[in-house]
Amino acid sequence: MGDETNIHLPVSIRVENGLPNEEDWEETLGKINLHTLEPVTRDEVFTFTGHCSNDRLDSFLTKMDPSTTLVNYVDDLKKGTPLQEGHDISKDPFGRSFDGILEKSMDTGQDVNSVRGSWYILKDLNVNGVNTNDKIRSIRAGILKSMSVGFGGNRLWYRCSSCGKNIFEWECPHIPGLEDENGRMTFSWIVDGHLREVSTVYSGATPGAYIDKARAYVGQGQLSQENIAKLERRYHVRLDNGKRSFYMPNKEGKRLNLLEMLQSALDKNEIEKARVYEVLSSDGMVFRQPDDIAIRNELGEHASVDGVRSLKADALRGRQYVADLIDKAIQARVKAQGDGFKEDSYRNILTKSGDVDFIKDEIESYEKMAAQRFTPGRQTEPEPLDRVEKERETEPKPKRTDDENIFD
Repeated sequence: MGDETNIHLPVSIRVENGLPNEEDWEETLGKINLHTLEPVTRDEVFTFTGHCSNDRLDSFLTKMDPSTTLVNYVDDLKKGTPLQEGHDISKDPFGRSFDGILEKSMDTGQDVNSVRGSWYILKDLNVNGVNTNDKIRSIRAGILKSMSVGFGGNRLWYRCSSCGKNIFEWECPHIPGLEDENGRMTFSWIVDGHLREVSTVYSGATPGAYIDKARAYVGQGQLSQENIAKLERRYHVRLDNGKRSFYMPNKEGKRLNLLEMLQSALDKNEIEKARVYEVLSSDGMVFRQPDDIAIRNELGEHASVDGVRSLKADALRGRQYVADLIDKAIQARVKAQGDGFKEDSYRNILTKSGDVDFIKDEIESYEKMAAQRFTPGRQTEPEPLDRVEKERETEPKPKRTDDENIFD
């Protein structure tokens, strides 16, 4: 998914040791006071610990990836994850985590990797109109056991267990809860998730993205009635729109000719074209994905092999035309300014622009500069002839050497 949306999943927190051992209190307070502006004492805080996540398959058919998500959770717990009520992040948290460790399966001898977190609550503090002592008593009495983690992250994504692709992309044909082509039930790995908060009130999250994908497949007729029923039971939602009575046989018990019936209904505007997917899919027909249909609609009359070839040829000619214009613009600038500028940078600017009018303006501008710089003809002002003659008359005349006697 890769966005800022929080996802909530239930976890089980066991209050295994509300108070640290005597020798551990100093270390515990040291970790807690990393998150406080003023140091707190052991009498001011209540602490508890428990496993908050693991890589088991959960009820929403997801597993936390141990090499990314669970490792991130440990770091998030050490940095301090807010302890909320009911995932309502508009309210102030009434506690915070101060530590976390990853318990690997090879170390514990179990078949799962799990994250153990530690939290602290400041005693006798009124938060959002509730005294924290009431929360502490509920945890100690075992009333508050089930909690819910909120996680997300910009880099979070769901890896399909069957094909390894993003399970919410159309390139992945699988839906969690259904068997894949090899007979294995599909689930998804939550990859690179981060803890956002932990809430003390269970708030079961329906995997809405899964449902959206399932509904899209139902709308395109790519799920059988059996699989639709499975998903409806799994997600507790209605996926089928209830209009599949269209497939019922007629009074004589004979199967209706679906193609003829569809054509007639479409001609009379009795049904929507979108329902064609549902009708024909009962005979195992597979339809194009929405992106494919959108591309064909955009191509219009060019939505054919010859049409696409023609568009590709036009695109190649267009790219060559732009490339020629860019070369001409560079030549014009060299003529006007010399080769002292950075040609590669200038070419990249023109290429990224791709604006034919802009490139033409550049050519025209530098050609004008070049024309002004290299104006043809004589560029010096000739002196007047009468001034030249006067200067010649005033110049002293040299003595003639032939009037002198070189032997005297």
